[in-house]
Amino acid sequence: MPETSERQLSTSEDESGRQRRSSSGTSENRATMVTYWKRNSNPNLQSMMLDTNADKINQYEYPEILECLPDLDGKRVLELGAGIGRFTKKFAQLAKSVVAVDFMESFLEKNKEENGHYGTVEFLHKDATQLSFEAHSFDIVFSNWLFMYLSDEETEQLLEKSLLWLAPGGTLFFRESCFHSSGNIKPDENPTYYRSPRQYIDICQSRILNGTPNHPHDQVYELIFAKALESYYEIKNNNNQVCFLFLKTNLRNLHGYKTLQDFLDHSEYAEKSIQKYESVRGEGYVTIGGAELTRELTKRLNLTATQRLLNFGSATGGSSFQISQDYDCEIVGVDISANMVGIAWDRALLYKGRRIRFEVGDGTKMRFAPSKFDAVYSRDVIFHVSDKAELLNNFYTWLKNGGRLLITDFCCGITPFSQDLIDYARSGMYTLTSIQEYTELFEKCGFTDVHVEDRSDLYQQYCQNEIEIAEKNRMNPDSKLSRQELEECVRQWKLKYSLTNSGQRRWCIFEATKPSVSFYEGDDNEQ
Repeated sequence: MPETSERQLSTSEDESGRQRRSSSGTSENRATMVTYWKRNSNPNLQSMMLDTNADKINQYEYPEILECLPDLDGKRVLELGAGIGRFTKKFAQLAKSVVAVDFMESFLEKNKEENGHYGTVEFLHKDATQLSFEAHSFDIVFSNWLFMYLSDEETEQLLEKSLLWLAPGGTLFFRESCFHSSGNIKPDENPTYYRSPRQYIDICQSRILNGTPNHPHDQVYELIFAKALESYYEIKNNNNQVCFLFLKTNLRNLHGYKTLQDFLDHSEYAEKSIQKYESVRGEGYVTIGGAELTRELTKRLNLTATQRLLNFGSATGGSSFQISQDYDCEIVGVDISANMVGIAWDRALLYKGRRIRFEVGDGTKMRFAPSKFDAVYSRDVIFHVSDKAELLNNFYTWLKNGGRLLITDFCCGITPFSQDLIDYARSGMYTLTSIQEYTELFEKCGFTDVHVEDRSDLYQQYCQNEIEIAEKNRMNPDSKLSRQELEECVRQWKLKYSLTNSGQRRWCIFEATKPSVSFYEGDDNEQ
């Protein structure tokens, strides 16, 4: 779909982006959209992307989007907002079958002209909101600049139908302009919803497909990643072109939530919980020691302005902003919590010109190119991950040869677990392992120069300081938190202290290096 759509509806929206339109307003906006595209129906790339640099952007954007997709071989693809066929061609070449849908007849005719000879493509001149297919008709549903032209209600309905149309294990991919426009061609009319990435995630994750006798499990969308396109970042210093990949999966019961991310965003990293962390550790920080400890630890990585850092567990962005200011390096921040990355996205608007971008994703399922990063930095995150070996193997792959890894995390102590720790781990779905087992995992993945420090003493020192801050906050009449929430904050910090002070859990710093010549990948890995 073109950047100021060739198709469905929309209107500009207020800052919160959650304003609903009445049915009469929807009709008016749809009429505006139809009129707009009848006036701007020239079927070429510049019109699609609303940018005079469309050819250059497409050269980099096109392969990047394709790299985000799962394997197309043998797949049935539904392409919504197919336009003039930028992506239809590749789908036709690789997939088993393609249904290419578009609202604008002139665009679809151009698409037929370019790709009709493949014989695997069915072209539908139709409004995407009016489509109907049988359940499990497709393995991939793809759209590029579509939902930003639909009302909230239409977006919800189309995403719900897409969940039905996808086969179990199928994937939904879409890309949207978030926050504001990107093209340098500014039309007189711009009936577009510039939603935040978090809004799209919320809409997808609130969809539930009830089970049937043939498929008894309820089905949901599980987020694999939400990330800004690097091509726009590199060419236009623009982080608002965001792509999303969701997997259709069975609904799980994780303390009453659908996925691990859903659980975290409604418990430990709910908005009120984030406020508690930041009230004690400072804006942008949810890990022990805040800005001060971040600065001390990152000195160990010897970062330079030419390097790229993966900040895994980047939370609400504080450490990424600080590291960028200290070292001027490029930073990719990743966190599984959409709540926290949503806050980081908002705050990143104040750091324009900084080479920072944030992604929502599960580190065991995300994909980065091999040898992409010079260093990986992760703070008190991996105890959330059950399959630590998978994650560490990914770190190994994503690091350049000679790349550095610095992790802090919680481990089992030698003292038997109390009921307090058992309840604490169960309530947060934490997976604690021993220091020795953790160290062996690094070595099995191929890391060398593995160095471990049990710095529970340092953790306790900072924890005591933070208890004092929490106590002072409790007496602050201007706090955004309620009295009950402030009391709970003090209780939680005292529990953190006692669990580590008793020796039941330990706080450790791990450092390791990927060999300059990888034992596992040979000499062809990028230096």
